[in-house]
Amino acid sequence: MRSRHAFARWVTGGVVAAGAAGAVLAFAGIDAPVRAPLVLAFLAAVPALAVWSLLGGIDSFARIVVAASAATVIDILVAEAMIISGTWSPRTGLAAVALVSALIAASRPLVARRRPD
Repeated sequence: MRSRHAFARWVTGGVVAAGAAGAVLAFAGIDAPVRAPLVLAFLAAVPALAVWSLLGGIDSFARIVVAASAATVIDILVAEAMIISGTWSPRTGLAAVALVSALIAASRPLVARRRPD
């Protein structure tokens, strides 16, 4: 059981590192063949992990489904809001998703404090 958790953490860390590399490539304006898949990994993993950190007492499969769904919703809402406001650009969208994910992850202590023991 312990080795499965260690493997999952390594895979998660690898996906986040790959996504961060894609974000760096996008912000630096470097065109590389791997940039698009790495940015997509960032857009999928970062919001999902932020939401995952808030979900404590539910089954692992349910956490995966909720976190993946929330990541999709966050990405779409950021894109829609930016298109409606006329401020859309890929770099700004990437930064906005990162900011929203950071705010969600930063709310974890507030959620943990409200949970009944």
